Amino acid sequence: MARVIHLPYPPVLLFTVLSVSVLLLVAYQLAPGMVLLPMAVAFGIMMVMISFTSVELSIYLIIAFTLLSPEISLSGGSNQSTTASRGVTIRLDDMLLAMACLTWLFRMAITKELNFVRRTPINQPILWYWGATMLATLFGFYSGYVESIYGFFFVLKYLEYFVLFYVIVNDAHDRKVLHRYVAVLMITCLIVSLVGISQIGGGERVSAPFEGKEGEPNTFGAYLVLMFAVALGMFFEDDDGAHRKRWLAMLGVIVVPLTFTESRSSYLAFIVMLLSFIYCSSKRNILIIASLTMIMLAPFVVPQTMVDRIMFTFDQAGQVGQLKLAQHVHLDTSTSDRLLQWYKALTVYFPNHPILGRGVTGATFMDAQYARVLSETGLVGLTAFLWLLYRIGSVFRQGRRELTDGRLRGVALGSLCGFLGLLVHAVGSNSFIIVRIMEPLMILLGLVMAALLIQRKEEAELGSSLEAVGR
Repeated sequence: MARVIHLPYPPVLLFTVLSVSVLLLVAYQLAPGMVLLPMAVAFGIMMVMISFTSVELSIYLIIAFTLLSPEISLSGGSNQSTTASRGVTIRLDDMLLAMACLTWLFRMAITKELNFVRRTPINQPILWYWGATMLATLFGFYSGYVESIYGFFFVLKYLEYFVLFYVIVNDAHDRKVLHRYVAVLMITCLIVSLVGISQIGGGERVSAPFEGKEGEPNTFGAYLVLMFAVALGMFFEDDDGAHRKRWLAMLGVIVVPLTFTESRSSYLAFIVMLLSFIYCSSKRNILIIASLTMIMLAPFVVPQTMVDRIMFTFDQAGQVGQLKLAQHVHLDTSTSDRLLQWYKALTVYFPNHPILGRGVTGATFMDAQYARVLSETGLVGLTAFLWLLYRIGSVFRQGRRELTDGRLRGVALGSLCGFLGLLVHAVGSNSFIIVRIMEPLMILLGLVMAALLIQRKEEAELGSSLEAVGR
C-alpha cells in the first residue's frame, strides 16, 4: 500500500479547503459567469494538494460534491439525441475525481506500487460494459448516428463512475475509515434533504441543489429512496444504540422531501424498496406493522400534491401525444412518451441495429434506462449491463450475509434494497447514468466491497495465526 501523509488533527488543510470552497460557492451563486473560471482553477489547485496529501480527505470531498457541486454546462449533442440534447455537464466532483486519480497514479509511480486495482466480482462486467459502450459509440460515430464527440464524453462519464468505485476499494484498509465515509455520505444527505424541505413552500417540485432552473425532481427522488434504504438498514443493524436513534431521525428527515418531489417513479421505487426489506431483513415483522400503520394513516398525512401527482397519470386534460387505455381513460403525456420510447426501441432501433446499437447519443432521447441501453449498445451492451447489475446486487447480498460489523452490514442491506428499488425506477428513467444517483451508488458499492475485502483478509490472517499456533 502506498505511504500516505496523514494530516494533523485538527486538520488545517481541511479547514482551509472547506472555507475557500464555501466562499467560492457563495461567489458562484452571486455571479456565476464571473467566478466560474477562477473557481475551477482554485479548485484544481486545491484538489492536487489534497489528493497528494491524503486520498481519504479527497474522498470525503468527492462524497460531499456528488450532491453539492454546481455544474458547468457544455451545450451540444446530436439532433436532440439522448441526454446530449441537454448538453454535457462538468461538475466539481468530476474535476476532483480526475485530480485525485492522476495524483494517486503519480504517487504510486513514485513509490513503485502500481498494482493498485484489487480483484473484485465487478471488474469483468465493468470492463465488458464500458468496452461495449466505447465500441458501439465508435461504430456509431463513423456510421453517422453519433453526430458529435459528445457521445464519447458520456462514455468517459460512465468510466468515471467505475473509477470512483476503485478509488474507494483500493484506498480503504480500515473499518474506521469506512465508518467515516458513511458518516460523510449521511451528512451530505441530511444537508440536501434540508435544502429540499426549504423548497416546499415555493410551490414547485422539490429538487436537489445546483440542478438549474428546471431541476430534476425524479433524480432527487431516486437518490432519496436509496439513502432512505441505507439509513433504514443501519437503523436495523447498527450495534450502537445512539447511532440507531440518529438513523431513525434521518428517516424522518429524508421522507419529507421525497414526498414533495412528486416523482411517481420514485414512489414506485420506494414501495419496491420496502417490500425488499420485508423479504431480506430479519426485522420484517416491525416493517409489516409499520407499513400497515402507514397505509391506515395515509389518508390523513399524505399531502394533496402527492395524490394529485399520482392521479395526474390518468386525469390529465386531453393533449396531443396521450395514449388511450380505454374510451375515456388515457395516460398523461409523460407516461405516454416513455411507453412510446420503449416501443421505438423494440420495433425500430433494435431490429435495425441488434448487435451494437447506434452508439451512445446515437438514438433519440430516451428517459428509460433499459430501452436506452438496448438502442445505443444493442444485445452486446445490454447483456454486459445486466451482468453488471447482477454482480452489483451480488456484492450487496454478500455484504448483508457476511459482514460482522453491524453498521456496515446495515449499509449493505440498505444498499441492496435501495438498489432493487432503482431497478424499477430505471424502467422510466436513466437511473444508472445520472450522476446524482450513480455516484452515490458506486460509493456504496465501494464501501461494501472494501468491507468484505477487509474482513476476508482479517479472517485469513486469523486462520494463518491459529494454524501456526497449532503447529
